Amino acid sequence: MIVVEIREENISVRRWSIEDIAEAVYTLVQLIPIGCVTTYKEIAKVLGISPRLVAKILSKNKKLIAIPCHRVVKSNGELGGYTLNGKNVPKFKENLLKLEGYTTCKYKLSRLLNIE
Repeated sequence: MIVVEIREENISVRRWSIEDIAEAVYTLVQLIPIGCVTTYKEIAKVLGISPRLVAKILSKNKKLIAIPCHRVVKSNGELGGYTLNGKNVPKFKENLLKLEGYTTCKYKLSRLLNIE
């Protein structure tokens, strides 16, 4: 993938970096409505990257409420991990989803963005 940067009258084109990928992942996660979840695989499909890379990026999320990574689960329906202050606390993820009223809403980002 490439990144096109436009600053004033300068245009530059470069390969995307891990920071660019993380920004794209975080942007997609912010599209997931309250009460719904999507999968690491679904986000990876939209971006053309590995689901494991998506999980690794989300494990480093420092803005846990603004970027609701708790709404991303495994393809098999399991919740997956949740990193809070460097510790994996999946029960916290489960509690956040319950608080938001999650039941069975699976959110298809690829359908929203017409990528199938």
